[in-house]
Amino acid sequence: MKRLLAGTALVALIAAGALVTQFAQAQSGQASSRAAKAGQLASYPAIDDARLRTHIKTLADDYFEGRSPGTRGDDMATTYMAGAMAALGLEPAGDNGTWFQNFELNRFTTAPRGTFAVEDEIWYQGKDIMMISRKADGSAYNLVDAPLVFAGYGVKALEKNWDDFAGVNWEGKIALVLINDPDFDAAPGETVAGMFGGKAMQWYGRWPYKFEAAAKAGAAGVLIIHEDAPAAYGWGVVRNSNGTRFDFVRPDSGSSLAAIEGWMQRDVAVELFRKSGLDFEALKKAARTPGFRPVPLNQTATIDIGVTRESVATRNVVGVLKGASRPDETVLIGAHHDHLGIREPINGDKIYNGAMDNASGMAGMLEIARTLAQGPRPARSIVFASWAAEEQGLLGSDYYVNNPRFPLEKTAAAFTLDMLPHRGATTEMEFPGAGKSSLDASMKAILTAQGRTYTPDRNPQFGLFYRSDHFPFARAGVPAMFPSTGTTLVKGGVEAGQAATKEWFDQRYHKPQDEYDPAFDFAGALMDLTATRSLMLEVANAATWPQWTKGDEFEAIRKASDASRR
Repeated sequence: MKRLLAGTALVALIAAGALVTQFAQAQSGQASSRAAKAGQLASYPAIDDARLRTHIKTLADDYFEGRSPGTRGDDMATTYMAGAMAALGLEPAGDNGTWFQNFELNRFTTAPRGTFAVEDEIWYQGKDIMMISRKADGSAYNLVDAPLVFAGYGVKALEKNWDDFAGVNWEGKIALVLINDPDFDAAPGETVAGMFGGKAMQWYGRWPYKFEAAAKAGAAGVLIIHEDAPAAYGWGVVRNSNGTRFDFVRPDSGSSLAAIEGWMQRDVAVELFRKSGLDFEALKKAARTPGFRPVPLNQTATIDIGVTRESVATRNVVGVLKGASRPDETVLIGAHHDHLGIREPINGDKIYNGAMDNASGMAGMLEIARTLAQGPRPARSIVFASWAAEEQGLLGSDYYVNNPRFPLEKTAAAFTLDMLPHRGATTEMEFPGAGKSSLDASMKAILTAQGRTYTPDRNPQFGLFYRSDHFPFARAGVPAMFPSTGTTLVKGGVEAGQAATKEWFDQRYHKPQDEYDPAFDFAGALMDLTATRSLMLEVANAATWPQWTKGDEFEAIRKASDASRR
């Protein structure tokens, strides 16, 4: 990709906020419109295609070096976002009156030739296995003769009378676990069918949960058996997204974590099971049985990965548009500014630019901010957040939830923008986690007014609701929504939309090929952003609070703080 501007000139423009200001509309009418009645739903400026493109192609420029946490590119991206928010008229809401919420991370990097050896066979880092350690004290970057134990789906759900770790002393052992939930492959009539949401992946199916559950059980290591369909992505995504991993600076230096975390290709697992006289597919089916218990493989593994650790600084960027009558109540929208940085080249390109993932989300958030700042102020405040380290496990949004700039019990709703549509106008929007909260009914009405439809997630097995920055808010009880790309295109229908989605994930997702292309068609994105903005305004002006659907997994957490919202 060609650079848009010389490095020093770009830095100066970003720091001054001028790169955004030159594209902003005149502010002459802003004062009078802000004085309008807070609850009045007046006209706001349209979401603008040219401005959207400017932000995307700038933030995805090679000069930002893929925006990996703790790098110059990360610093550049956060400086850009702060300058943009200032130019648009937001107020800083970070630490000590600044735009930034600062925190420290540990960056762990594995050597390129780590090994996983069983008997006389060796599998190698990258090709067969991806392993990492987040032990900050460096105490265990290898394991010797560690027994292998198959732990089903790596789920401990006591409310479902399910425990894949039961009956084993896990000290010194490596847990091999399947990706996704126990009923992903369940056939009709199987006992487990529907217990974990059917094809809709729940939190139990996500890799961060499995690492956490294995560590709590006391395992020395945990390796997830990767399969494309239940993971919802190919091995290339696993390989390109790891090798370097970030984590919070933990008070216990990571002693509560498993020493080794990672993934193995399905073929490796099949061979390991065969060597133990076990049938992989038969045990995979058995793991869908509620009474399943761990199965030893009667083999040990020796793992050797060289890991270097360094402490790096990163930051969220937080701005606010103060509410007119209830400024202590907030509606939050966020998008992550980080991507994967500079990594192994693919087709000669080593910069993972992250144009759609997620310069597009940041651009969309800035456009919503621009237009809201030029209209009447809603009753509640609107908080805009640019999250750090999303690709490393939602670390930036998680940090905010644990160190909120505005009280979570007074946060009415949280929205995420991640990977805007770029293949043209759509007849719909899709919603991971559809049906979880009262936000759904409002969005359905907004889309109907647009002449479009509200569509539940067509690929619930992807577990998208649990994979972006609204999720830490949901876990903390805040009603959350992830407005996502509709699949049905106006030109070409659902077939064309599905083909475009497949091409994206096969050829561009988490690869250097995620670059800005002038041929991108953001007609669908403009409609999606307009709908999201309408819902945000509705929530911001409402006298009531959004609610989780009765019986939802997050309902009880929210109810615990009901008294503070009366």
